[in-house]
Amino acid sequence: MPLDLIDTHVHLLHHDLFTYAWCAENAALQGNRTLDDYRRALRPGPSSVRVQSLLYMEADVLPAEQELEAELFSRLASRDKDNPVLLALIAGAQPESETFAQQLDVLARDVRVRGVRRVLHTQPDEVLASPVLAENLRLLAQRELTFDLCVRPRQLPLVTALVTACPQTQFVLDHAAAPDLVGGDLSAWRDGMRELAARPNVACKFSGLGSLADPGKPLTLQVRPVFEHCLECFFPERILWGSDWPVSADLNAWLDTTATLLGELSEHEQAAIAANNANRIYRLN
Repeated sequence: MPLDLIDTHVHLLHHDLFTYAWCAENAALQGNRTLDDYRRALRPGPSSVRVQSLLYMEADVLPAEQELEAELFSRLASRDKDNPVLLALIAGAQPESETFAQQLDVLARDVRVRGVRRVLHTQPDEVLASPVLAENLRLLAQRELTFDLCVRPRQLPLVTALVTACPQTQFVLDHAAAPDLVGGDLSAWRDGMRELAARPNVACKFSGLGSLADPGKPLTLQVRPVFEHCLECFFPERILWGSDWPVSADLNAWLDTTATLLGELSEHEQAAIAANNANRIYRLN
């Protein structure tokens, strides 16, 4: 039987409704990318793994558009019955803002919202170090909402300080902090990941590495050292799987790599990374 995956990181783009400033310089991300497009991108996939369900990950729209984005994809999730099924969403918000509590009040009315995310690698380091950010992120624990961290390796010390200040909040590190696969020097990233993983309220998402790799070299060879270090630091019990589609556009290449790397683990470890951790952390069951 194929190993069933929960894709915890899917962006669906609707340029007719929202503004995606980060897509402006990327010709491959012009035009809409719908749920049906994602499903078509899965076919044909490797026979040993299959995507059973997915989460919508907020797509860094303008702050004024975030509430509408959450409403749209919540409605889509509540109606969706096709395979793979859209289960829930991670909503965009601004936790560095004094109005974050009010934003949470709106989001908390929607049972499909399982967490929030703010892209932080585009923000000044002062935002990550802000006492307001930490204070607001502590509010998430009261509502059983997670926070996805979208950061870069140089920010890992600041991230470690942040999650230490919010011990009851569940954090998920997107894309394993986007290590420099092409440059090849992973020493600072390794040290930062080891220190961050010592905080039990952080999980690591094995996702998004396809867009960081050299397209002229085998993908599995490039990401294996990252996967192995994530396993060493977070163990299988705190690793989730995701694609980052359509940013990492070659979905089947990522699935092939996933099938290879997970196939080397025990059945229990495979199931944890493929779906069980996502079910627990994002409360999908």
